[in-house]
Amino acid sequence: MSPNDLVAAGDFIISGLRTTTGREQPLASVADLRSAATRNRGKRGARAVRWALPLLRSPVDSRPESLLRLLLIASGFPEPIVNDATLVENGALVLHPDLKWPQWRIVFEYEGDGHREDKRRFRRDISRKEQFEDAGWRVIRVTSDDLFVNPVAFIARVRRIVAERS
Repeated sequence: MSPNDLVAAGDFIISGLRTTTGREQPLASVADLRSAATRNRGKRGARAVRWALPLLRSPVDSRPESLLRLLLIASGFPEPIVNDATLVENGALVLHPDLKWPQWRIVFEYEGDGHREDKRRFRRDISRKEQFEDAGWRVIRVTSDDLFVNPVAFIARVRRIVAERS
C-alpha cells in the first residue's frame, strides 16, 4: 500500500460512514491506531502506521478526498479543512464541501463517475455548486483525471485560482 493510500485507509477507519442521519460509529479512533502501532512496534507496517497517524483527518467520505488533500499539501498549499460546515443561502442552509480554504473562500468538490451517472446526484451537484457560488465561494470541481492522470495541470489550475482570490 502506498503511503497516501495508507492515509486514505486511516481516514476511512476514523471517520465512519456518512448516512442519511449522520455518521456511523468509526471503526477505530486515532488513539486506537496509535496504541496498535505502539503494541506492534518492530513488526511489519507499524512504522508506516506511525508515519501516517499525524496525517489522518476526520470526517472524510472517500479515498479521493484524502488523496486530494495530500496532493494539495505536497504541492505546497496550506492544508484544507475537511467536510467543514459552510453556510449558504444567507445562513439558512449548511453544506459540507469535501475540502475548503476559508482564507480564499475556495471549496473543492470531488466528483467521481457516480456524480455523473446518477441523474439526481448530478442535478443536486449543480444546485450545490450554485449555492456555494451565490454565497461567495469559488468551487473547484475535481475529477479522477485531476488526481490520477494529470495532477500537474490540476495544481497549475489551483495556483491560478488562488492567485485570483488572493
